Amino acid sequence: MRKISFFGLMFMTLVYYSCQKEDVVVNLSPDAGNSFLDIENEGYYVELTAQDASDGQKGIWRLYSGNNGKFENETDPRTKFFGEPGETYLLGWELSEGDEYKASTINVSFKPLTPVLISQPEEVIEGNVSSFLEAEPAKFGAIGKWELVEGEDAIIENADSCVAKFIGKEKQSYKVKWSLTYGSKISDVELEINTDTLVASAGVDNLDVTTFTPVEDDKYYNLDALLPAGGSGEWKIVDGKGGKVYQVNDPKSILKGMADSTYTLTWKVNVGEYESTDTLKVRFRGLYGVWIDKRDKQEYKFVRIENLEWMSENFNYAAPWSEYGRNWYYGQTDRANVTHGHPVSTPEDRKYYGRLYNYFGALDAAPEGWRLPTRAEFDKLKSQLGGPLYYWNRIIEGGDTGLDINFAGAMSYSNGNLDDRDSFYYQDERTMLMTSNFNPRDYTVIQATVIKKYKLFGLAGVPSFYAGATVRYVRDVVEN
Repeated sequence: MRKISFFGLMFMTLVYYSCQKEDVVVNLSPDAGNSFLDIENEGYYVELTAQDASDGQKGIWRLYSGNNGKFENETDPRTKFFGEPGETYLLGWELSEGDEYKASTINVSFKPLTPVLISQPEEVIEGNVSSFLEAEPAKFGAIGKWELVEGEDAIIENADSCVAKFIGKEKQSYKVKWSLTYGSKISDVELEINTDTLVASAGVDNLDVTTFTPVEDDKYYNLDALLPAGGSGEWKIVDGKGGKVYQVNDPKSILKGMADSTYTLTWKVNVGEYESTDTLKVRFRGLYGVWIDKRDKQEYKFVRIENLEWMSENFNYAAPWSEYGRNWYYGQTDRANVTHGHPVSTPEDRKYYGRLYNYFGALDAAPEGWRLPTRAEFDKLKSQLGGPLYYWNRIIEGGDTGLDINFAGAMSYSNGNLDDRDSFYYQDERTMLMTSNFNPRDYTVIQATVIKKYKLFGLAGVPSFYAGATVRYVRDVVEN
């Protein structure tokens, strides 16, 4: 038998193992999992879903493109990947064995930062030098901030909050911006602000505050002034008995008062170096309510009797003459013949006696929401106020109903006949009150007659064009 040398044996062994190595096939099948698109969450991250590496293989995540991305653990197939808003990343999950490697890729993208303004001032902030700034809050770990871009001598209070206060100078133009920052990303939106002159606003006068408490109890009213952004305010009662503002620096404070009392308040505001004051009137209804005619700003008391509100003062609006409508003050015409009393000429007398209207003039002068009472409504007053034995003292001036009918007199108009005079009579003795009952056949209208001497309250027909009478309008009660 032939012997094999040591060196021959070593050669054969190396050849054998070499052949064995060439026969081994490396199988790399990386699976990076799903892509993640348009992600928006706290911290801007995703949890990756690659498949585990097989035995003997190594896996690792690689960032191929995109800025400022980071793996929590690059060798974990299901690690967290952190990015930045507005970025798109190409990631690879690489498997390797020996000198061999292979990669599977996915895309990860995050939504960009989008700053949004919630409120935007008008082109000019009317009556103000300041404004509230409000944007959608920063979220998902972003940081929000207000900044002044253009303009001088302005400040922004709470600039790091989505709700801030801008305070500028009068009659100036500014630009501010709300910016969001996350990592290396910044996005902003700009806002233009034009200031005005500071003008305080105490709210709308309310001369008929109705409460459901007894007349003798205290009355309460919620004030509603405007407190400018970054400003301070103060209420002060300058007129009115027994009134109190509970929180003098609160624009929405409560005013306490008494029935049938009117209160005049001032609301003073300070914003930066500027100061302004506005005045407010508030009246609590007790026996009387108060209504204001928008046409001439005159005030009229009124009372409620069952389902009707009656004016308790004679109407005094100087309605323009129409084709048929006329109105006069007692004794105030070029051809006046004053039989009783005196011509009404002073502001006090004119408010007390009111004007005299013919039927058509009374229709012309009626304010919105009010109307002439009917004959039936006048007649019903007697029974509503207790009947024949009681109504008189309750209906006239000083009575407990508040109707306060006085004796304004009446007149007859001569209609341009130069031989006739305009007659005025019965001042402080009688009053004639116009109704809505017009008869088109003979052009007469019913008037309610109140005679002081006889304590009489009756109804009579008179010429609708030529007879002037006092007017007390009514309106139906509307329950809230």
